[in-house]
Amino acid sequence: MSAVRLRLALSLMIMAFIGGLTPIAARMAVADLPPMLVAWVRFATAGLLLWLTLRVRGQELGFRRAHVAGLLLLAALCVPINQLGFLGGVKLANASHAALFYAMTPVLVFWGSVLARRAQFSGLMFAGALLAFAGAACVLWPSLVLAPAEGGRWQSMLTGDLLLILAIVSWAAFIVASKMFLETYGALQTLTAVFLLGALIHTPLGLWSLRDFAWNDITRSSLLGFLFITCISSYAGYLLTYVVIARYDATRAMIVVNVQFLLTVVIEWAAFNEPLTLYFAAGSVLIFAAIGLDIATVGRRARAHAVGRE
Repeated sequence: MSAVRLRLALSLMIMAFIGGLTPIAARMAVADLPPMLVAWVRFATAGLLLWLTLRVRGQELGFRRAHVAGLLLLAALCVPINQLGFLGGVKLANASHAALFYAMTPVLVFWGSVLARRAQFSGLMFAGALLAFAGAACVLWPSLVLAPAEGGRWQSMLTGDLLLILAIVSWAAFIVASKMFLETYGALQTLTAVFLLGALIHTPLGLWSLRDFAWNDITRSSLLGFLFITCISSYAGYLLTYVVIARYDATRAMIVVNVQFLLTVVIEWAAFNEPLTLYFAAGSVLIFAAIGLDIATVGRRARAHAVGRE
């Protein structure tokens, strides 16, 4: 294995490990802390860490005036919109549902790339999309049926799942839209600007969430979860993810790391005694099959590209 492939393989393994633990840590953080406060402090802190990293490297934040509107859009997608869906969804549903829905990201990234005319239509990817959406429907089905009749936990689960769908759609849109900025300015500059602008846009929601917050509500578990999603996920994890995306095919990178949802499911089952329903198991199988089709599609495209170059 070449040094380049070895670095890529190690990067993808670390991304999968961080990604698998992130929904668990997020569930711990928002158990006692307001989700919108967590999002505000999380991205403001991660943005400052990235800015310090930028300064240590002797770089400055500098963007063309024509790109400012695009950066503001990315910031809105990444922080207030995505975090409303992700942290709100994890709090009301659970970490396993978050991880499973996020496993659909490659499908959404692919179709976003097709709509943006950065990728060509693929029959296998279309089949993968059908499997992925069927898997999501399986996960949603119990709450769709039981929420109107029983309310309570099922109503919370349905609301959480709908928020998680908002999270994955905004995340996929963010990945597709950020590709040009990553190629032009690099991962460090792009993420620094996006995080700081996103935290600034999110400030009203962050301040609003303080109205019923008491500092003695913070527990060791919620603090550890917050530190993980801030320092590991948002700083190290995001930076590593977008370094990989900037250098390699975005769809391929997101496909490989999506086995992370299995890690999330196992940890949540063991640590929180979260039951695994037949609907969730069926949804997992369908989405895992979709990931397999995605891998086959990307592999076939890579082989065809290699043959075309010969």
